[in-house]
Amino acid sequence: MKNLYEVLDDLEIQYKNPGEHHHTSASYIQIDCPFCSKNSESYRMGIHMSGSHANCWRCGPHNILDTLREITGLSFPEIKELMQDLVRAPVYAKRVTGKITVPKGIQPLKELPRHRHYLKNRGYDWKELQRLWKIQGIPFASKLAWRLFIPILYRGEMVSWTSRTISKNPDITRYISAKPSEETIHHKSLLYGEDYARHAIVIVEGPFDVWRIGPGAVATLGTGFSQGQVVRMTEFPIRAVVFDAEPEAQKRARKLRDTLAGFPGETYLIELESGKDAGEASEKEIRQIRKEILK
Repeated sequence: MKNLYEVLDDLEIQYKNPGEHHHTSASYIQIDCPFCSKNSESYRMGIHMSGSHANCWRCGPHNILDTLREITGLSFPEIKELMQDLVRAPVYAKRVTGKITVPKGIQPLKELPRHRHYLKNRGYDWKELQRLWKIQGIPFASKLAWRLFIPILYRGEMVSWTSRTISKNPDITRYISAKPSEETIHHKSLLYGEDYARHAIVIVEGPFDVWRIGPGAVATLGTGFSQGQVVRMTEFPIRAVVFDAEPEAQKRARKLRDTLAGFPGETYLIELESGKDAGEASEKEIRQIRKEILK
């Protein structure tokens, strides 16, 4: 049996340990991404120490076998043989008894002009959301009509989902998420966007805030946060809480900051100046947050 370090040494792949590079984080070994930044010495690709998955902060999740094959030029059977005796770390996300079940009528955004118009009016590039966050849409042919379909990923696998109405009708529920019977991991036990996070996270409330800030932002998927989500937050040594500007949201933000402050690492509370939430904040303020926290 070998650990991941020994496998990488056998393959002569250069890497950085947690703490040795600004892209590193706990439980990940960083290498150069062979898909978007090969031989750049930027170490954007993180491989979980369990060897279960790989994720690049720029181009997203990748299959670990495909990643190593792309780097080394070895065949799939050769890579698989090297990895089969790897000592694997435990999976910490608690799986539920449900089976992933998605709503009917989901379509690509390119086929949904009303959904694209909605996103454009809110300042988002639908092509980027589709590419990076796998966002799709639901038109009229569904009980969840006129909604954005938002997959929730864990280690590159869709384990749950949520949806957001594009209607302006105030009587329509904005977010509707998967029921426990429709998900394999309960969405409130995860952080939306954590597959893209590394050494630092910006903690926000919803997917739109995550999309605005970009990779490194994670959402609690609602106004509250669970104990399981707090545990996941503590795995990152640098944490910044950026909740909505309204008084009740700021009260929750202070509570979360105080909770996280009891764990090793650095925790910050950021109050927005240019918008009621990160989704509406100015580009200048978002760049500043990324520079100070996710650098």
